[in-house]
Amino acid sequence: MKNTLSVVLLGLCISPAAFAKHKPMTMDCSQPMHAKMSFCKKQLAEKEAKAKASAAVDHSKMNHAAMPAKTEPAAKIDHSKMDHSKMNHAAMPAVKIPVSDGALATNVPMPFPGAMHMNDDPTLSKVMIDSFEYQYSDSNNKSFALDAEAWLGKDLHKLWLKTDIEADDDGELEEAELQALYSRAIDPNWDIQVGVRKDFEPVGREWAVAGFKGTAPYMIDVDAALFFGKSGQVGARLKTEYELMLTQKTALAPSFDVNFYTKDDPEISIGSGLSDANISLRLKHEFKRNFAPYIGINWSKSFGDTADFLKDEGEETSDTQLLLGVEAWF
Repeated sequence: MKNTLSVVLLGLCISPAAFAKHKPMTMDCSQPMHAKMSFCKKQLAEKEAKAKASAAVDHSKMNHAAMPAKTEPAAKIDHSKMDHSKMNHAAMPAVKIPVSDGALATNVPMPFPGAMHMNDDPTLSKVMIDSFEYQYSDSNNKSFALDAEAWLGKDLHKLWLKTDIEADDDGELEEAELQALYSRAIDPNWDIQVGVRKDFEPVGREWAVAGFKGTAPYMIDVDAALFFGKSGQVGARLKTEYELMLTQKTALAPSFDVNFYTKDDPEISIGSGLSDANISLRLKHEFKRNFAPYIGINWSKSFGDTADFLKDEGEETSDTQLLLGVEAWF
């Protein structure tokens, strides 16, 4: 009787909250001593059944990309209570929208009106003064020379102008020519050129021109042309130049020019075959990217019938000149 009463009193003293706080004991089925128990065997069987069911599902036919992404609900902002008058919307960075040139399957919105008509091959121009120099020869002859080019056009098609002028120290023209050419790019490094050439001094002549211009291997600039004149006269000219960079702004530039003709032309003292050749060496320094003064030396020599014509006129067949000049472009 006393034992029964003690048990009842003990049960009344222990509250239900005490049982709620008590956590049930868990069994670690990874231990060898528990693995053979029926509870652990049942748990292992359930895991294997779930793994087999997952492997039997064909995931290749599922479009996971189409499944809606789980997003957190955005916090609701009451804009009616915000003072927008104090906000500087002009200081906010502009949103950059990708521009489509029409090559895409779908049209991307343009960031400004007319962007669909943007020109990716604009008309450009350039003027190049290859050499504007004062020449002082060993025979005390002084002269000025200008060799310049200019072009106007697009990436593949251009109008190309070339001029070559020589004048004495009194300003009287000794030689002057102008070429107007159509230039067509056939390679990233080469253009073919056709057009006309007009000689003003020493006599007026017209020529048809066909040639090419570009950069050969080892960065050698090449300008070659054939000139077709009256009475079957054909001339050929080759100009080459190379720049050896001594520093980032200083360069040593050797050049070589040569002229050929198929017929004698006593009126301008030109003979058939190899007519003349010029070898120059210029040391230039770029004070700006497009402005480079230089000092140099030039050696010229006449050959064959051309040399004979000069001798008959009492002229020298070879000459060495000191050069002071400038190279520029804009």
